[in-house]
Amino acid sequence: MDKLFVGIDVGSRDNAVYLMLPDGSKHSSFSVQNNLGGAQSLTRKVIAALAEKSLSAVSIGIEATGVYGDGLMCFLREDGSLGQFDRNLYVLNPKQVKKFKDAFSDLPKNDAVDAFVIADSLRFGRIGSAIYMDDYRYKALQTLTRARFHVVRDLTREKQRFMIRSRVFDNGFIGVTDVIILVNRNSLGRCFFATITGIN
Repeated sequence: MDKLFVGIDVGSRDNAVYLMLPDGSKHSSFSVQNNLGGAQSLTRKVIAALAEKSLSAVSIGIEATGVYGDGLMCFLREDGSLGQFDRNLYVLNPKQVKKFKDAFSDLPKNDAVDAFVIADSLRFGRIGSAIYMDDYRYKALQTLTRARFHVVRDLTREKQRFMIRSRVFDNGFIGVTDVIILVNRNSLGRCFFATITGIN
């Protein structure tokens, strides 16, 4: 089997990368930024390793980390320079990676070790099918739509909470005069003075 295994531990700022040869030995490990420049640098290093060792295939895996790895995987899928090789991309379940890592009793917990474990998981091949990814433009739209949904939901929840609490003024126990006294004593309350006086 003439395949290079690439394990990537994705972070919000940096990605730890481990390149493993078919026999399980280390080719190299390094870190790249989690942005377009880092993805391009990663691709160049992977292609250089494939050419240096005369390998024709590459398996690249990351651990599922929410949105941090989406851009990288879309880039690796669309990158034409990797297209000349037989390439498989995988997003591994964190539980699967942890269970595989538990087999190594003496490994510390750090990003470089996690990248090694991901690469070794790929080498052993106990992974499902390669990931299916929609067009990256739809992925970006999906992410933005979900973000908007959460913002609207949170705003609605806070408006409802505010209306429930504002009903305290309607029951006669606390008057606007009492609130004005509290507002003058509390600097944070002054920020909401116009809203509080507008309720009554």
